[in-house]
Amino acid sequence: MKFLRRFNSSDRDAAIVLALVIIVSLVLFPHLSEQDKGVPSSRFQVQRVQGDNNCQSSTVNCQLFKFDPNTATESQLLSLGLSQREVRNILKYRARGGRYRVKEDFARVYGLTLEKYRQLEPYIAIKPQIMAADVIKREKNNPPPSSLSPHPSSLSSHPSSLSPHPSSLNPQPSAVGLRASRKLRYGETVDINSADTAMLKRIPGIGDYYAMRIVELRKRKQVFSSPEELLAIRNFPETALTYMTASQDFPAIYINCWSQKQLASHPLLNYTQARDIISLRRLTGPITSATDLAALPSFSPALIEKITPLLRF
Repeated sequence: MKFLRRFNSSDRDAAIVLALVIIVSLVLFPHLSEQDKGVPSSRFQVQRVQGDNNCQSSTVNCQLFKFDPNTATESQLLSLGLSQREVRNILKYRARGGRYRVKEDFARVYGLTLEKYRQLEPYIAIKPQIMAADVIKREKNNPPPSSLSPHPSSLSSHPSSLSPHPSSLNPQPSAVGLRASRKLRYGETVDINSADTAMLKRIPGIGDYYAMRIVELRKRKQVFSSPEELLAIRNFPETALTYMTASQDFPAIYINCWSQKQLASHPLLNYTQARDIISLRRLTGPITSATDLAALPSFSPALIEKITPLLRF
């Protein structure tokens, strides 16, 4: 009491009120804490019920049934125990044109837990749907036999693109067609001196990479003397040589009549050589012999020797 006399009356009253508040709080707080632990509030219970996605919980009213994630409605997905966020992600994915093709695709739903997916997996029943793009692509890559010409000359624009021997051609209609996607059968051959990349890729073991390498090597060598020269390409499949020939039967070159494009299309000539021929004709007039080509830097003696029998003046 002597301690309180040091303060005026208003300070003493405030100190007494503060002390009473502290005493009441110490007495009532443990009792209120026990009640909060034993009896959850209604708002907490509602939040718990809404956030629980496990159908085995007694607080959630959901059903498990067969469903197709590509056609199930929003109410059906919610009744399976999926959250609002998961259902919203599914509907957005479908609205953008997405489609679940196999059960495992459904596992990629954003927010879906592994436990929930394992629970729904036995009930996922995706109905097969034939996509128009898949059918058109399959028909394009595998044309019917009736659409292929049975005449061997349709195998290439050049008669030497395939082996000229009749035994090397399959007489069945499905064995021909320059742009057919199927691989060559045993006994069919391709002339590597005139075939383009599309025809080269029909050879078993030859894809885009090796077809491009063959064409690049042919541009440097001008002509292949034998298929074995392709073994210079690293890791080239030796088994592919069975389906190759290196024909030396080339068409004539009308050196004074052909245009630059016609000259460049000849198997033994390239764009640079065709351009040099046109330039020489403009400067000196018609070419009269193969020796006139010796002045052109793009023509080597070996190339001049190869094309000499083919020149037509």
